[in-house]
Amino acid sequence: MIKDKLFYKRLFKIILPLLVQLVISFCVQMLDTVMVGALGDNAVSGVTLASQPYFIFNTLIFGFTSGGSILISQYWGKQDIPHIRKVMSIMMWSVFLISVTYMSVCYFLPDKIIGIFSDDPVLIAEGVGYLKTVIWAYLFNALATSYFSSMTAKENARVSAFVYVISFAVNVVANYAFIFGHFGAKPMGIAGAALGTVIARGAELLMAFLYARYAENDIRFRLSDLARIDFALIPTFFKTSFLVLADDLVWSLNTSAQVAVIGHLNSDFVAAASIASVAQNFALIIVYAVSRAAAITMGKIIGEGDYAYARKAGNTFLVISGFVGLFASAVTLLMRTPILAMYPNISETTRSLAFSVMTVISIILIPSGLENSTIVGILRGSGDTAFAFWCDTLCMWGIGFTMGCLAAFVWKLPVLYVYFFLRCDCFVKVIISSARVLKGKYIRDVTISA
Repeated sequence: MIKDKLFYKRLFKIILPLLVQLVISFCVQMLDTVMVGALGDNAVSGVTLASQPYFIFNTLIFGFTSGGSILISQYWGKQDIPHIRKVMSIMMWSVFLISVTYMSVCYFLPDKIIGIFSDDPVLIAEGVGYLKTVIWAYLFNALATSYFSSMTAKENARVSAFVYVISFAVNVVANYAFIFGHFGAKPMGIAGAALGTVIARGAELLMAFLYARYAENDIRFRLSDLARIDFALIPTFFKTSFLVLADDLVWSLNTSAQVAVIGHLNSDFVAAASIASVAQNFALIIVYAVSRAAAITMGKIIGEGDYAYARKAGNTFLVISGFVGLFASAVTLLMRTPILAMYPNISETTRSLAFSVMTVISIILIPSGLENSTIVGILRGSGDTAFAFWCDTLCMWGIGFTMGCLAAFVWKLPVLYVYFFLRCDCFVKVIISSARVLKGKYIRDVTISA
């Protein structure tokens, strides 16, 4: 454990704005669910299903930006500003090409994509209406996320926190106007929620451009940098990003596969799980903030070349993450009744299922919170992306998904038990990932090959 007060002071300066940013992101997600909840169970389920393609897309973007952030944080430790700009340029082009390709597939095959997650024609119709509008937010979100992830990687999370506060306000007003038909707009239902998302993400990208052009003074990234690609750096970028991207993609596909399994068993459970995820996502805010702060801190220390101190920092984050997992579990239990109170129009069946799901989630969050911080924070931030990938992949698909399918289609267990088995892999991952950190052989300076 590190006892230096300066370490914790610097850590707090990173975590606090990250918490603000994540709270706002949570509020944005909850905003759509709560406002659409006023339209009934089918609308909630339709948005949940239509959000799965975005969930996968966002994971792709997060993978590339996380891989780039590993490089940026280590270059920041070396104070190598020119290489940071080069990494940002490659990252921006990567997410742009991914966005255009993914948006095209979603636009021309929306019913086929939604049909993967449910065979209910009513839910598919609701989901298609939402998806065909919300896909326009994908590109805006990808570019803005890339820029703000770069700023966070060099220890400036305050700007993204401020931007998300503004975009949340924009989202609230737009949703109110277009879902229910206010301020002269026609009521659009769940398509209005999608349009509100598009407008809010567009506002984020505009603010990113204005900040980069007029306020940011360390990196000074400009549009002209996009025309100066360092092709020699591309292999290093993709080598670092590929396993992070693969890990996140495997994780997102596994999560979507869980939704598909549940969706084919019980349509009421889809709505219940969506409502329960509100409590889970709120509880995970502190987990994600700590894991991102750990990745940034570990990357910078390794960039500075102090590997012994990096190992101490890793052990310190491991202890912190244990307490964070317990805290997240307690928050989920306490939020069960308040969360359900926000959904007065759902059926009693859905309400009862949602309460039970939140109870199961509170149990899972104890190991899940710890392994998330360890894998995404300590190991990835230290450049140990290969171990993180294999640990996630083998446990999620070999243990969690396999056990869930057995519970659903062989043992014919109740859907709540199926949900637990689908996510039971976290108990194994926490043991494996913690052992990796304690051995101290995970330090990788990924910038050396650049």
